[in-house]
Amino acid sequence: MSASPAARSDCPDTARELARALLRHARAGHPDTGFFATVLGKRLAQKDLAGCGLSSQELDAMLARLFPGVLASRDAALAALREQGAAYAAFGLDGAQAEFTQWLRALLDAWRTPQADATPWVTSVLAHACLRPDHLWRDLGLSGREDVTALLARHYPGLMARNVRNLRWKQFLAYSAREYAGLPPAPAPGCPACEDYGACYPPGSA
Repeated sequence: MSASPAARSDCPDTARELARALLRHARAGHPDTGFFATVLGKRLAQKDLAGCGLSSQELDAMLARLFPGVLASRDAALAALREQGAAYAAFGLDGAQAEFTQWLRALLDAWRTPQADATPWVTSVLAHACLRPDHLWRDLGLSGREDVTALLARHYPGLMARNVRNLRWKQFLAYSAREYAGLPPAPAPGCPACEDYGACYPPGSA
């Protein structure tokens, strides 16, 4: 799935700079600091911190756990985090989006590995990312599909292994969430606006 060119104002250099600044405060040895630094770097560069999918409380908890001291840092490169964090507001979802998010959260919670402390925050990020019209890896600011595969294998290994048809990850998660809710398969809310929608969901597919 690909967003239209007009939908992409990623500011990749700024996003990478912000991610590197966050990683200077990362908790040593934690497997998820790179993922969250990348996600936050992209959203901060787009001036859309709420688009990371974390509530303000989750964001504060995640930063305290994985990037201790980052909010108190005087690093000029992190000014965007301090400014956008201070103005953080919860995003609103329409009824269909809230319902889908509830289904997807239930699915991910059912398959989560209990050993990973950051999994609830990963769930929030993934649930919100599936509302937007792009490849899941690109929406998250990652390098490719294999990065999503590794993330899912770390946090939801049993669910990841069920993708035997090798569906794109956003499509697989949407189908699985609806199946878990006892509903027929349907695209994620963000998919119909994607320019590759017809390739992922040809007429008559399920």
